Amino acid sequence: MNGVDVIPLDFTSKVLFSEWKLGETEEEITVMRVTVQGTENGIEKKIVYRLHDEYSTATQTSSMARTTGYTATAAVNMVLEGLFKEKGVFPPELVGKHEACFNYFINYLKERGVVYTKEEVILKKTHKTAEKVG
Repeated sequence: MNGVDVIPLDFTSKVLFSEWKLGETEEEITVMRVTVQGTENGIEKKIVYRLHDEYSTATQTSSMARTTGYTATAAVNMVLEGLFKEKGVFPPELVGKHEACFNYFINYLKERGVVYTKEEVILKKTHKTAEKVG
């Protein structure tokens, strides 16, 4: 442009990032889907968790703040309440592998209006279960 070299990625970033920046009370949404597939007690399953959260006009809180901030405060409260006692650095998937911790997060978020839906599909049974007759 006018004898000036333009790097397309830099130009595009400069234009789009300012356009993508949300205003302080601009409404937005957070959408997430987590799919887990594996075998539990001899049954192959697929479980899908879905989240659709929106800006809260009541509290003027962005969806991103609600879904990330509430999750962070849930983790702090879980430690303070003695539910999670392990030492070190733990990514969410290692904390959430403990059923009590997972349920704590889900309930904590639900109490604040951040709700995950769960769909569970049985894919196949990999072993027979004994039936008691008589």
